[in-house]
Amino acid sequence: MRYLVAIAVSISLMVGCLAMAGASEEIVIYGTYQEVPSVGTWPASATGQIGVDGVAFFVIPDNGGGLTLAQRCAIVDTRITEILSHGVLVPVTVKPIRGKATSYVGPYRLITIYPCDARNVGVACSQQLAMEWAKSTAEGLAKTMPSCFLGPAAGQ
Repeated sequence: MRYLVAIAVSISLMVGCLAMAGASEEIVIYGTYQEVPSVGTWPASATGQIGVDGVAFFVIPDNGGGLTLAQRCAIVDTRITEILSHGVLVPVTVKPIRGKATSYVGPYRLITIYPCDARNVGVACSQQLAMEWAKSTAEGLAKTMPSCFLGPAAGQ
């Protein structure tokens, strides 16, 4: 009987591991235009400051990728909330998606940076801006991550 239980547990663990191996390495919240939240309009002169609890991460300068500035801000806000709620304090990286520089926090896609973003900020290229945003995002997450994820030494 013990052997049957051990075999059943082993099989269920293998099935779970196989399911995890087939899972995507990327987590995308709002992956299609149909999933994008409906938001109001903002004045043409608006920019979107991204941050948490008074800690600024970066400023989105304008529309991009077929989305309004308000939509982009809502998406990034939702993604940062998800990242913080799961305690994802890992390196923020930049990888290309369809030829565009995209910031990731671990497996979470945070934001795609377009050439118009770089132009509006006065930076040479979107890759450079993506690296700047990745650095400031990593710093901001480290400052705002709930202490329950950082361990007891974080409060000292």
